[in-house]
Amino acid sequence: MIPRSLARLLAIGVLAVLSVGCDQNPQPPEEKGPAISTDRSAKPTEFKKEGELYCLSADGDTLRKLDIEIAALEHERTRGLMWRRSLPDNQGMLFIFEREERRSFWMKNTLIGLDILFIKENGEVESISKYTIPKSERSIPSKGPAKYVLEVTEGFCDLYGFDVGDRIIWSGEDLRP
Repeated sequence: MIPRSLARLLAIGVLAVLSVGCDQNPQPPEEKGPAISTDRSAKPTEFKKEGELYCLSADGDTLRKLDIEIAALEHERTRGLMWRRSLPDNQGMLFIFEREERRSFWMKNTLIGLDILFIKENGEVESISKYTIPKSERSIPSKGPAKYVLEVTEGFCDLYGFDVGDRIIWSGEDLRP
């Protein structure tokens, strides 16, 4: 039989080892992108209209007009729509990259489902990932090279009939395609 004081000391030691081994804020693996804060106290940013975007069918009909936020800087692209609790279907976020290449996104710290559209330099929709899973760390890759990525509320593409081969045109803050 173990004396009570020794048992208590042993229990405290086990708890100390367990608490050191549990990382409350694990960093994502390097291949998934930059380390992103998992701080739940982080305030969601308010929508800031920085431009307008038109979703056009392949034959040029306007399917939907959106007010957009533009994520052109690295820190804006890293944060994206994290911590937002809603996104109306007349708003979206347009990510602008320096060059056209394969892209991959994930939903870590994103609380709402999205449709993610990967868009070529000429404005043509290259591929779409619909109904993404909130908070998922699964990689969501483009099928081919994309210079722009548009995030809209989940179901947007089905609701407005927006598909691969359709186009976008947009304007805002001296950042024309």
